[in-house]
Amino acid sequence: MADGVNTASTTALRKGAARESPSCAPCSQGANPWARRKRQNQQGVKQGYRFPGRDYRIPAFYMITMTSHERRPRFGVCANNRSTLNDDGWLVYETWQRMARDYPAIRLSTLMIMPDHLHGIVRVTEHMAKPVGVPLRAFKSQVTSALRKRHGNPTLQIWEPGYHDWAVWRRGALKAFTRYILDNPRRYCLRKAHPDLFRRVSNLRHPNLPDNETWTGYGNLFLLDRPERIALQVSRRISAEALDRLRAKILERVRNGAALISPFISPGEKDISRAVLDAGGSVILMKPDGFHAFFKPGGHYFELCCQGRLLILACRPPAPAATPVTRELCLAMNRWCAAIASP
Repeated sequence: MADGVNTASTTALRKGAARESPSCAPCSQGANPWARRKRQNQQGVKQGYRFPGRDYRIPAFYMITMTSHERRPRFGVCANNRSTLNDDGWLVYETWQRMARDYPAIRLSTLMIMPDHLHGIVRVTEHMAKPVGVPLRAFKSQVTSALRKRHGNPTLQIWEPGYHDWAVWRRGALKAFTRYILDNPRRYCLRKAHPDLFRRVSNLRHPNLPDNETWTGYGNLFLLDRPERIALQVSRRISAEALDRLRAKILERVRNGAALISPFISPGEKDISRAVLDAGGSVILMKPDGFHAFFKPGGHYFELCCQGRLLILACRPPAPAATPVTRELCLAMNRWCAAIASP
């Protein structure tokens, strides 16, 4: 097992020297893509295994995620906010770099190889004859063949099927993806240190959840056990004075241990949620759509999960793009919140 300092490429490494998961330089500017997932989906960042209608041959940046078979920590270890690769991990790294040599239309940017997955940014610089998925599948196949040979096991499973991609073409987003990737070891260590706060539970059952819906929860499930849960619904027409009074009333209850539950859609709901979180309170977020396979809380939500101050609930299946928040959906979410808050 090798460990050591960050480096931008293997060219700076001596044979047998200490080595960490490398990363290349960022290419652009932007804001956190994960904390703003819904807004980006609306403005041009598309997520999913394959997004319908997307031409994967045209020039674009892609954030790629691949996971090891059964999430086994095959490629190294992560400790003290650092990812350290073993020999198999370095084989993955070297094979990834080969893509740029084998496919001249591809350039590679930031790469972070974790014990059980990898994140990498791939740029298609000119129109390709075949989709970008062709070199990505070739990469996975080459890694599998090499590791099967290395370990003398012709049936060794290395990867989960497929991969996850974000096609990034909104101006200024790439720097944010780079920050997200480079921060991965820190988040990985925090999730391992607090596994119960980063766990998704499907078919969730709880006495305080309406039993006529199928629930999924992510985060601190113990928030459902709080003696007082406040369902927040604030009209867009509320006056500033009325909002001030409501905020003060809710903050007093939160200081006494109440948890706030809402979809937090209207400006007033967002205002009060910020005040509650600034005061150290906890919130239950009603999500309008489900959790996709690679869902992870990003940005501020990640920090709230670490602190045990966030639970995200959903009772709808995941959608390939952002779910339109209609009036009917808002009314339904408010009904669910009121039911959960009922003693």
